[in-house]
Amino acid sequence: MKKIKILETIRQGSVGGGETYLYNLVSNLDTDKFQVEVLSFTDGEMIDKLKKIGIKTHIIPTEKPFDFSVYPLVKKLISENDFDIVHAHGTRAGTNSIIPAKLLKKKILYTVHGWSFHTGNNPLVTLSRKLSERLLVSLCNTVICGSQSDVNSGRKYCGGKSYELIHNSIDTKKFNPDSEWKNLRDEFGFSEQDIIVSFVARMTFQKDPLTFIRAIPIVASKCPNVKFLVVGDGELKQEVIQLAKALNVTDKIVFTPFRSDVQNIHHSVNVFVLPSLWEVIPLALLEAMSMRVACIATNINGTTEALEHDKNGLLFECGSESELADRIINLATDSKFRERLGVQARATVESKFDLAKLVHRNEEVYSKISGQKA
Repeated sequence: MKKIKILETIRQGSVGGGETYLYNLVSNLDTDKFQVEVLSFTDGEMIDKLKKIGIKTHIIPTEKPFDFSVYPLVKKLISENDFDIVHAHGTRAGTNSIIPAKLLKKKILYTVHGWSFHTGNNPLVTLSRKLSERLLVSLCNTVICGSQSDVNSGRKYCGGKSYELIHNSIDTKKFNPDSEWKNLRDEFGFSEQDIIVSFVARMTFQKDPLTFIRAIPIVASKCPNVKFLVVGDGELKQEVIQLAKALNVTDKIVFTPFRSDVQNIHHSVNVFVLPSLWEVIPLALLEAMSMRVACIATNINGTTEALEHDKNGLLFECGSESELADRIINLATDSKFRERLGVQARATVESKFDLAKLVHRNEEVYSKISGQKA
C-alpha cells in the first residue's frame, strides 16, 4: 500500500504547546503507513529536535497571519513534494498553509490548538478572528479539536460539518513518576521540609502569573514553610518579578528560565498551579498530573475536562488570589489529601489522555480522508 504523504505545518520552530503536540505526533506515527514532513514558519529548538530524529523539515520565514507573500512558496513546496494531506496546527499556520493547499485541491486537516477568539480580545478583534476561523474551517476536510469545549465553540461560531474530538494528550511513559528522577531541591535552595508550589508556564496574559504571585503573601502569612518555584519566561516576567518585590515575597520564590528536565521539576515539588484564563486541555497540567503531583487550576472550559474538583485536583475561579491561596494552604497542610489527588490525577491521564490514543486517532483521520483503510 502506498504511504500517505503528509505535510504538517506549524507557526514556529520554538517549543510551545502546539509545537509539543506536533513533535509528539510525528515522532510516533506508523512509518510503514505514513511519510511525514514538517513546515515551520520560523526556525528554532523544535526544528532541531525533529532533524535529530530524522524528520524532514522546511522553513518559510514569516510571523504574519495571512501573509500572501509566502503563499507561492508554500504552494510550490506542496506541489513539488506531492503531499496527499496538509495538516495545519494552529491558526497562524492555518492562515499561511490552508489556502495554498486548497488551491492545489489537497486534503486539508486543521488542528485548532485553541480558537483565536479567546478571552481578552476587544470586540472588533474577536469578530475579525471569528470570521478568519470561519474561513479556515470552510476550506478544510476535517477540523480536529483537543477538547469538547473547542468542538462546541467551533460548531457555534465557525460552521463546518466535520469535527473530530482528539483530546490533548501526553506520553505517560515519559512522564512516569515511578522512573528515576533527580531531586532539585538542593539546587534551588529548598529543604526537604519545605512544601514547594510550582508554576511552570509561559509568563503571558493567558497564563495569569500575576494572580499566582498575589496569592503568595496570603499563603506565607499562614504557612511559612511553603516556598514557590516559578519556571518560565515571557513578556510578563519582569512585571512578575517587580510584583514579587512590591509584595515583599522574593525570599519565598525562586525564578528559573524554562528547563528541558520538567520531570525533575515535578518530581521535586508538592503542588502544581496553572492559573490560566483560557485553555484547550493544557499539556503542562497533564504532565504534572501524570507525574502524580497534586494540581490546582482555574475553573475554565478545557481544563475542567481533565481536572475535577476534589477528585483529582482542585479548581479556583480566574483571578481570585484569595481562593487560590486557600487551595494552596489546604494542600500544604494535608499530605494525605495531596497524595490522594496525585494518585487520582495519574490514573486520569493514563486512562483518558495518553499519547498512544492521540496518535492512533490522528492516524485514523489521515486514513479516512485519504480514502485508505486504517
